Amino acid sequence: MPTNAEILINPGLLKLELMRRGISVPDEVRDALVEDGFGATGHALFGSAGDLDLVLNPGTWVTTPILPGLAAKTPYKLTATTNGNGNGYAVCVKDDATDTSDAKPAPVKIYPRAHFFEHKTSQGLPFGRIGTVHGPYLALSPSNRCTFLGSADMCRFCGVGAGAGTHEGIPVDDILEAIRLARHDNPVSVVYLSVGHLGTDDGGVRFLEPYVSAIKKHFDVLVAVDALPPADDAWIDRTYGMGVDAVSYNLEIYSPDQFEVVCPGPARVIGRQRFLNALKYATTVFPSGAVTCHLIVGLEPLEATRAGIVDLTRRGVVPVLPVYRPFKGRDMRDDHLASAIGEPTLDELAELYAFLFEEVRKNKLSMHIVRDISIVTTPLEARFFAGKQGFWDGLKNRVMSSRVMRRTSAKLSDLRRSLRVREVSGMLDL
Repeated sequence: MPTNAEILINPGLLKLELMRRGISVPDEVRDALVEDGFGATGHALFGSAGDLDLVLNPGTWVTTPILPGLAAKTPYKLTATTNGNGNGYAVCVKDDATDTSDAKPAPVKIYPRAHFFEHKTSQGLPFGRIGTVHGPYLALSPSNRCTFLGSADMCRFCGVGAGAGTHEGIPVDDILEAIRLARHDNPVSVVYLSVGHLGTDDGGVRFLEPYVSAIKKHFDVLVAVDALPPADDAWIDRTYGMGVDAVSYNLEIYSPDQFEVVCPGPARVIGRQRFLNALKYATTVFPSGAVTCHLIVGLEPLEATRAGIVDLTRRGVVPVLPVYRPFKGRDMRDDHLASAIGEPTLDELAELYAFLFEEVRKNKLSMHIVRDISIVTTPLEARFFAGKQGFWDGLKNRVMSSRVMRRTSAKLSDLRRSLRVREVSGMLDL
């Protein structure tokens, strides 16, 4: 088990710990945040906000719970120090924590809660109901309708609609306004559009097409789509052709048996093999690193997740590994499935992410499109777990982690598409 000193100097370990265990914000630090304008009107950092966005060195984003109930047992606290340039902030170990020796504070940058959360759509729906923004990460769901909701086919981790109802067909102009507001406060470079199972063969991308076109017209950003696999590969071609820069078909669970239990609707209606086939085909259409697949850590044995990493990377797919946390009232930690598996230890997670980094690198997949996501450890950030490195490996990783090299330009992505895509009249006019 890493010591607190080792955790505080390793951005990967510290991000994992802060995501899982949260951070305590003492009253005096809250006062300092208000003094710096983070708690002023228009930036309600606290109140309804249960998370805090931090940037760890070197430019690693993390969203950490701060509400007392969510961070009750955390060994970490936020500190503030006054200097000539105002207040500085750092993460340190609480006084009553064990193993506090040599645990030096880790300097952090604070990002305020975005104006995005204070606004509503033209239909009166709070923007926080249709999406979320954390630093560079902006995710929007123009509709949260899914044929699996409220039935035995519903994915067991899904919290969509739990106590909040559903929304369908948010106007395109409202989605554009949400992006404008998010970009006003945050360095958003990728917009993630998600859609559930709509019961159509296209996987929901026909529904998303007007949103993709409008976003590409008005903003210089990458657009990623999180959808279910279409019935026909031709829809994957059309997904790329309409302007989508990256696509996710999230299997969520690699183990065939666990997949049927956790994701009964996708298992029955789409099938695990269709996910894998669609992911493989998508890698022949989209550029390297632009096809991803989530595997939720903690809802299947880690050996199954490791096998999924090997299979996906060999297919040219970049695995993304979110650690399971309760979502919108849905908590699987107490049911027989999650309790039988047990919560992974920090050591086990570090080994898993080191394995992810090595497999992605071994298969020469780009790690620069899936990056700067504060709510999950990305494959690029997994380099922090890769252990001791030689000079050239260390130099390569420093180059990889530089902000200039990390950015994938939306304009270059559009140029690649214009060279590869020839629009065919009536193509897939189904």
